[in-house]
Parts: sequence; structure tokens; C-alpha cells
Amino acid sequence: MNEKKDSKNSNLKLFYTVLQKDVKSEIKQISDIFAIILFGIISVFIFSSAYNTINLGTAMPTSIFVTQIWLIIFFTLIFIMIKLFVQEKEKGTLDGLKASPVSKIILLTSKIVFCFILLSFIELILLIFSFFISIPSVNASNLIEFVNYIIFGIIIPTLDLSVCGTLVSALSMYAKNKSFVLPLLLFPIILPITSPIIALNIKLLEGEILSTVLLELLFVVAHTVLMFSILMLVSEELLSE
Repeated sequence: MNEKKDSKNSNLKLFYTVLQKDVKSEIKQISDIFAIILFGIISVFIFSSAYNTINLGTAMPTSIFVTQIWLIIFFTLIFIMIKLFVQEKEKGTLDGLKASPVSKIILLTSKIVFCFILLSFIELILLIFSFFISIPSVNASNLIEFVNYIIFGIIIPTLDLSVCGTLVSALSMYAKNKSFVLPLLLFPIILPITSPIIALNIKLLEGEILSTVLLELLFVVAHTVLMFSILMLVSEELLSE
């Protein structure tokens, strides 16, 4: 019993060590994050300006607002994927991680969490900025509806994208033309969840109850579990030459 507890504590320490290493490394090159955020803000501004020019300043419909935001997030994920395994491989630090006592499952899980943290931070800034710039016609007005939107409309889809991004980044880190391979692999993996995520967000922002989005929510959760299972099953092959 004590051996299992010690092993669990040891795995947690290794997980936090790898995650802390990634976070500290990202803080040192914070300009990259600012560049990604700037890309998102400029994209929101272009979308909003184009809509306001055509519709003369009327409130943006929820469907257009949600599509705009998630389209930008999908493109943003490509920039974040480069930071997971591609840069580790180019810098030579990946070989050191593989030679360390960190298991491949712990390494992949830490990358998922790291991707989730980065993507959530960028999404938060984009959402705050876009609500002021786009001025969408949102019907979710009370606290419960807002919490439902954050948990089921943002957190769960972001976790799914983080798993997909980690899988694609690990698959493409040995490719020669990574800038071409990354979007090429990502597109078919996230294509099945684009419609459910957008529909889920639209319904939640329009103030609908959770029972009306159950199908979309179950689809996103099932996709997350499937991608995570695939990632864990092929972890040995992904992190070997």
C-alpha cells in the first residue's frame, strides 16, 4: 500500500516538474504568446469591422460571434502545437526527457495540461476583447447560464482541442515539413467536433438549458476520450525514433 502511494506521489512530482519546466520556458519567450494573442485580436477586429461595415453597427448575432471566435481558436491551436513537441525536438531537450525517469504517459499528459493552460489563457483574452468589439446579442444573462457556458462551452471543448493538439504535435515532430504537416493532420482530427462545439456555444449563449445541448456535449466528451485513449495507446511509438 505504501509502495503504491509512494509511486503515485513520485509520478505527481515528475508531472509537476515537467509542467513547471514548460511553463517557465514559455515565460522566458513570452513574446511568442503576445504574438499569438495579437494575431487573435487582429482577427477579431477584422471580422467585427467587416460585419459592422455591412450591417451598420447592429448587434452581432450569436451564431456569427461564436463561429468567429472558434475559427480563430482553431487557427491559434496550430501555433500552440509547435510549442509542445516540435520545439522540444528542435532544441534537443526531448531526448533528455526521454532519457529521464519520466514515463511517456506522464510526459504526454503534462503536454496536454500545458496546451490547455496556454489555449485557455489566449481564449480568455480573446473572449473579453471580442465581447467589447463585436458586441454580440447574448441571451445568457444569469450566473448559472454563464457558468454553464464557461464549463461546457469553453473548458470541455478546450480540453478536447488540447488532446488533439498534443497528438498531432507528437505525430509531426519528426516530419521534415512541419508547417505543412501540422495543419494537414489537425484538420481531419478536429473536423468532426467543429460543428458540435459551435452548436454547443450558440445554444448556451442563447440561454438554453443543458438538456438541449446534451447530444453535442456527449459527442465532444466522447471525442476527447477517444483521442486521449489513442494518444496513450501509441505513446511508446510516438516518443521513439
